[in-house]
Amino acid sequence: MGSISSHICRACGTRFTARGGGGFFFDLLHCDRCGATRSIGHQELGDVHLGFVKGLPGPYALARAGIDRRIRETYEGKPLTRDEYHAAAEATLDACPCGGRLTYGAPARCPGCRSTPEQWDEDPDGAQIFYD
Repeated sequence: MGSISSHICRACGTRFTARGGGGFFFDLLHCDRCGATRSIGHQELGDVHLGFVKGLPGPYALARAGIDRRIRETYEGKPLTRDEYHAAAEATLDACPCGGRLTYGAPARCPGCRSTPEQWDEDPDGAQIFYD
């Protein structure tokens, strides 16, 4: 499940929203240097995502259980573990314009000072949205 949440940075006072997680049909990665986000569609990942779904014990998401069952039954490629999937997906992406790498493990960052979530407070006047 993905989310968009509003924060106030304790380090610099910037108010901003941060995205995390992916959805039914895309993954969300962050730059390990600047925190920029990039969504990548499962269709764009092609065989990489198909191999991941093939390796899962159940559906990637209940909302797409039928699609995932057909993938597991018909996809002839190698099943991938989560770590193999993340490494292969990250390898398909160009570097971030700042020179950093887009990864699943990189945190969102404050756009003002590049601090990470442990330095933020939830913005009581901001939005909290969950999506899939």
